[in-house]
Amino acid sequence: MADADIPEMNRDTWTERSEHEMGFWNSWVASEGMKWKEGYQRKTDPNATLAPMVENFLPTIGFAPGAHVKILDIGSGPLSWIGTKSDNYTIDLTAVDPLADQYNAMLDRKGVSGVGRPVKGFFEDALWQLGANQYDIVWSANSLDHSIDPVLGLFNIINVCKIGGGVILMFHPNEAEGEDYNGLHQWNLDVIDGALILHQKGRKFSLMPLIENQSNVSVQRIGNSDKDKAKIVVKFKKTQDANISQAVMR
Repeated sequence: MADADIPEMNRDTWTERSEHEMGFWNSWVASEGMKWKEGYQRKTDPNATLAPMVENFLPTIGFAPGAHVKILDIGSGPLSWIGTKSDNYTIDLTAVDPLADQYNAMLDRKGVSGVGRPVKGFFEDALWQLGANQYDIVWSANSLDHSIDPVLGLFNIINVCKIGGGVILMFHPNEAEGEDYNGLHQWNLDVIDGALILHQKGRKFSLMPLIENQSNVSVQRIGNSDKDKAKIVVKFKKTQDANISQAVMR
């Protein structure tokens, strides 16, 4: 494959591509969800209950009822979907997104208030910006594959999570190919033979060396429905920090 076929991946080109993303979310905020009205209502509800995927995951990795749980939603978009109200846990939620400044301006124009707002931050900067071993749960939905460098992004996701905490990743398989490599859709994630694979225009890399030494590792594809596209869900309990060098030396 000619080098010209491989997209340039740096912060400047990412920023240029983000115009498409901002256009989508501006319409989403202005129209109160476009065709996804329920999602808008949930994200703007200060009493939204904790997402079942998180609520049900916590006891499986050792969080007892009554625990205070510090959650990071990285790549959150304008508003987090996770929710904070739980009968079993006290939730402290932080949302981070590279386009937070632009999203907050959209929310201000719409008059959205009473819910947590994202702060600006890139996947690639998360470890030094947020610190190591800081969060009980790190959640990323439909965003790691929109980043500049997903391998570094996953490394940082793991390492900002506390030992004994958990990571939940969710995304649509092969999104870049499905979107014809438009906008921020430059990376594909898929499950092949039970392994999480990153690929781009014929090149591929297994992300499993970054996560296979954690515990309770689950990598699965959830099938299509009438309302939702197929999803890949990755969950694991962190038992050790990740090491990029060991991941690539295979």
